[in-house]
Amino acid sequence: MEIGATKAVQDRLKTTKIEESKGASFVFCWDTHLTKIKGRNVLFIVNASNRYTIAMTDIEPRNWNYYTMYIRSVIQGVMQEMGYSEEHIGQYFKMSGDTTVTKTHGRKSVGGINRMVMDAQYFGKKLEKEAKYQWELSEYLNRDICQPEGFDAYGYPSELFKLDMERLGIISKRKPAKIIDFTKYIDTNRSTNH
Repeated sequence: MEIGATKAVQDRLKTTKIEESKGASFVFCWDTHLTKIKGRNVLFIVNASNRYTIAMTDIEPRNWNYYTMYIRSVIQGVMQEMGYSEEHIGQYFKMSGDTTVTKTHGRKSVGGINRMVMDAQYFGKKLEKEAKYQWELSEYLNRDICQPEGFDAYGYPSELFKLDMERLGIISKRKPAKIIDFTKYIDTNRSTNH
């Protein structure tokens, strides 16, 4: 797994030596950015493939010291919230390999982060005081229709994340929606009303 760090995150990590991306599949790449939203430091953790966004606040100093472990545990916790089983989550992390902090994953990914930061400025509610994981803000951001790096069609980040899990074979593909043929209902209604 590659954790891309923007300049703001690199400064907070007090590091100047960050590796270039090794070209891991974007689904295993999460770019991180630190910014102020409503007067609080917010860390955005954004998947490079599907733009699924996690917003965290009140990051403790020790979490910055163990940054890769912290990010992995946040992603793991959010996947549990989304309903993935321990087995599915374990499979994802096993497939993602060792975790390294790298530079961000291209202009489209950074553009996605910038879009999320801009959208967060318009979030109409206060950030939760006692919560580190800003669930409502994250939900709000994941309802932004986009066309991220890993997809050639538009969609919601939360749906695209599921599609990535299907593509990886972690969860089974959903059956396509059943189409209802309304014409047969219309025709039968006509004949019974006369």
